[in-house]
Amino acid sequence: MLRKNSIFIKMLILMLSGITIISFVLIVASSNIAERILLNQVVRNASANMNIAKDELLRYNDQVVNAMLQINSSHEFKDYITKPANTTLEQINLAITLGRYIDVYKEYLSPEKSHIIVSGLPGEGGRHYSSNALKWEKIPQDIVSTYMTIDGNIPNRISYHSSPDLFAETVPYDNYIFATKPLVDSSTGWMYGYAAVVMDEQNIKQKYNAYIAKGIHISLISSDGTILSSSDKDSISKRDPERLSLAAQAASQQDGVWTESEDKETYISYYLPEFNAYLLEEINQRAAFAPLYSLSAEIFKVVSVVLVISLVFVYFLSRRITHPLNKLVKTMKTSKGNNLIFHPLEENGSYETNILAKTYNRLIKEIDQYTERLVHEEQERRKADLNALQMQINPHFLYNTLSSIKYLSKMHHTVQVDQTIDSLISLLQSTLGSTEDMVTVDTEIESLKHYVFINRIRYGEQIGVHYEIAEDCRQLLVPKLIIQPFVENAFFHAYPGYVSGNIHIFIHRFEEHLIIEIMDDGVGMKYAEDQVNEKKRHHLSGIGISNVHGRIQLLFGPQYGVHIQSEEGYGTAVKITLPASRKEAYENSA
Repeated sequence: MLRKNSIFIKMLILMLSGITIISFVLIVASSNIAERILLNQVVRNASANMNIAKDELLRYNDQVVNAMLQINSSHEFKDYITKPANTTLEQINLAITLGRYIDVYKEYLSPEKSHIIVSGLPGEGGRHYSSNALKWEKIPQDIVSTYMTIDGNIPNRISYHSSPDLFAETVPYDNYIFATKPLVDSSTGWMYGYAAVVMDEQNIKQKYNAYIAKGIHISLISSDGTILSSSDKDSISKRDPERLSLAAQAASQQDGVWTESEDKETYISYYLPEFNAYLLEEINQRAAFAPLYSLSAEIFKVVSVVLVISLVFVYFLSRRITHPLNKLVKTMKTSKGNNLIFHPLEENGSYETNILAKTYNRLIKEIDQYTERLVHEEQERRKADLNALQMQINPHFLYNTLSSIKYLSKMHHTVQVDQTIDSLISLLQSTLGSTEDMVTVDTEIESLKHYVFINRIRYGEQIGVHYEIAEDCRQLLVPKLIIQPFVENAFFHAYPGYVSGNIHIFIHRFEEHLIIEIMDDGVGMKYAEDQVNEKKRHHLSGIGISNVHGRIQLLFGPQYGVHIQSEEGYGTAVKITLPASRKEAYENSA
């Protein structure tokens, strides 16, 4: 007989209505949410990539600017293109002088994948120079009039240009851009010639080529709408006012990002005054997110079929559940428990769940007590393990330290002998004398400094150890001997032989977490994460890296622990995450 508030009726109504509503809501919402999340992520990544590309372009522009300034300030170039030479010997001397100058300043006159042109003004009988040895004699005659003259004037600035045919016969590049600058005498203001740097457009494209993907298009557009460089080869050297307008519109927005929701187009643009051009990235969401749209359609089909099957299945499943539940209720009525402290389930549901809740509340008492006992025993066992490990002082460390003290004594370094003995005593007291599992950051760092002092006495001053500890972290609690294994690891593995370096220890607080970071600039490791699970214990106290990680997770849970990042040749970074707790709070929780 079905009761009015039975679990069958409630389950049937809840599951049928819930599955129906949630399925259709998820189908509609998941696609939009996924697209929005993906777009935000793509835009963030694209903005970061565009900034990198912009920096690369600006660095390349610096090479061009340096070449132009070097040419403009050179008397050798000026004399070569303007100074009269009535004899062959005078001409040869001018050429030799210029050649020596170029050899000395070649580094500043050779932007990457380019060649330079220095020429007197057309029609005035000046000479010219080209670093393109194969076509040095072919210099276009209309550079000044066509590309450098604006409203009858020639601005004294560096300008970038693009042309499909100006240097077509003189450069080995498929596409190219060139920069021009008038050469002006600084004392008189007389323009005696011009300089041009002809660059391979492919080299410009390489600055952003790594960030091009399906549906993503990047261009460098001059302020007059000419495409200087582009991921679309066919558009190079052409004018595109529409794309220029999009670039200007996006550059005026916050963070340089503008989205056209209806067209599903996103534009990221930065204005580069050095080039007098816009760096524009166009993201076509339909093309870039095509797999997502295809997946959404497939999900809709699958969910529709699953929904129909689920409706039928839920009905028959609900009916079948009631019969075994009645047997289970009878069985659970016979269960007995003791009076224990626990959090009981509410007993105001359906008929079947009321019985289940009452029986569960009795059983959970025993489970809570058993769990508490297990946790307490495990904590006690862990403390005993730690105490045992603390007694396992590495004898080699003591032998070497005592040998160092003996050597210092023979050398009559009494002050260092006293300091080394004091540090060893303090280190042994902190390692062996105290059974506390938790100590303050100040106490842990003090013990660490004694350890570092002894090691620097033994191995010299070539490894520096630096501490940066936030003031609000000094009285926070950490597990004892948590930092020393990683510093020891850096001393003996990061700097083989007599390599010098630095170890940095940073301790700061982030929200409710205490972050400890140990970084070295040593040789690094190939498999950094394996260090967390290493089983060898060659450390001062026997407390290895895996022991530190296991202690933290046992004390505070799986969300805390040790994370190691390392790269061969660049050093190692260890990050330890702990809860930010003080002594009073720890004692109360214990």
